[in-house]
Amino acid sequence: MYTKNAILILLFASVSKTLSAQPADVASQLMESNKLYAVIAVFAVILVGLFVFLFYLEQRIRKLEQDNQ
Repeated sequence: MYTKNAILILLFASVSKTLSAQPADVASQLMESNKLYAVIAVFAVILVGLFVFLFYLEQRIRKLEQDNQ
């Protein structure tokens, strides 16, 4: 159990060090090259798709529950 926790702590520490090693002006670089809008658009499409999928899944589950009763 302790070994597992130690491995997880080392993993999270190394990931946080890797993420913090990126330069702070990444957003400004994306803004200058007009790629920030593309990133936002892709994120929005993925988010909308996820919500549509969850809504569709909820409708199917509700129908199955009604058919089961």
